[in-house]
Amino acid sequence: MLSKTIEQVERIALRMEPRRAIGLLSSLPSSAIEAMQRARFRRTLRLAATRSSFYREQFKRYGINLRKIEHPSQLGDFFTTGEDLRAHGAEEFLTGHADTAFETTGTTSHVVKRAFFSQKEINEIGRTSALALHLLCLRREDRVLSAFDCSFWISPVVVRSAFQYINCFHVEAGKIEPLEFYERARFYRPNVIFGEPSWMVRLSEIAEARGAWPMKFLFAGGENITETARYMVERVWSAPLYLNYGQTESFGAIGVECKQKNGYHRNDLNFIFEVVDEDEEGYGELVYTTLTRDVMPLIRYRSTDITRLVDEPCACGLFAKRIGKIRARADEMVVCGMGNVGPWVFAEILSDALAPGADWQAVIKNDGRRDVIELSVELEDLRHQGEIENRVRANLRERFADFWRNHEMKLYDLKVNVFARGSLRGGRKLQRVVDERQMLMRRVV
Repeated sequence: MLSKTIEQVERIALRMEPRRAIGLLSSLPSSAIEAMQRARFRRTLRLAATRSSFYREQFKRYGINLRKIEHPSQLGDFFTTGEDLRAHGAEEFLTGHADTAFETTGTTSHVVKRAFFSQKEINEIGRTSALALHLLCLRREDRVLSAFDCSFWISPVVVRSAFQYINCFHVEAGKIEPLEFYERARFYRPNVIFGEPSWMVRLSEIAEARGAWPMKFLFAGGENITETARYMVERVWSAPLYLNYGQTESFGAIGVECKQKNGYHRNDLNFIFEVVDEDEEGYGELVYTTLTRDVMPLIRYRSTDITRLVDEPCACGLFAKRIGKIRARADEMVVCGMGNVGPWVFAEILSDALAPGADWQAVIKNDGRRDVIELSVELEDLRHQGEIENRVRANLRERFADFWRNHEMKLYDLKVNVFARGSLRGGRKLQRVVDERQMLMRRVV
């Protein structure tokens, strides 16, 4: 009975003007939100067991008695992974009619992961996202330009849905060359810009040289950013840069920074979050369960992101608890200025460039402004470095047009280092992709 009352309050709040909605939701005690989460979780379990062939078979395999489960942590060793999405296909996860789908690249395979949604779900996540943007002071009188990539990516759809509830002016530019964006944006004089962090850095470099205009804030998502680079962006525009955290599978709405920029306020209305395999500091892999998805629910989905849950109140006063800043990835996929890259990307680029058996390693660094991909390769004759560099760049241009486009936009630098055969491997295994970027993050307390 309590959960139904809370759901009615939530429905009312999400149809209110954002300021009033935040006030109403903030009046709910944490125990009431937890009761609503449990009720929605049990409904999600029943839906998945009844309509999804994947979950029905997995629950049987693990011997799970759904009548005894009230929280995802009670599912024991059962998890859902990105590899499950690739191996089984999204169709086995479906529990309702889908209106649209989005894609994301994999970690060690070029096989994409697909996630399906309904228009109703888009509208609902748009309302929730509008509340978060309202907290950052996005208002009806603002002028927004979005440079999020529209190619199979979910972020443009989510922010577009949010803008309709805020009712602000909005132009969707897409992820074009930052210089072209700069020249065309001057006509609209936006005071809020959305885009990927590495793209935002490049745009800010252009604005630093040619002149910035007054901004309220900038908003970025899709990859991480060093605090040094964030400071540069904020200095150029004399405005804050806020980050969103999400994944295509999660509908891109896991959490968002507030003005404190001290972790992501998590979306507890639509998810239950867990952290598994914790270390002594409480950091482990983030796992989430969707609560309001009727088309393709995800139960205990392993994000592969290493972070921690922060239950202590935030200085901003918002009721929503937080997810700490992302510390690392649990696999070898790296989200950087090049894009979402894993070992298979570099293996393809080097497939006809190296001699059989020659080792290689890609190291991701950051020079304070942009990401740097240092591709180390083994050669029989080190005098052929120039030839290898030319082949690598040609293969990147011909086989990965999106990654090459990011390079042309100067969203990252690419360097090729050569070593003698046998130099790279220090043990039985060689980590193919290494992320050495030092995220200068303030400690979440």
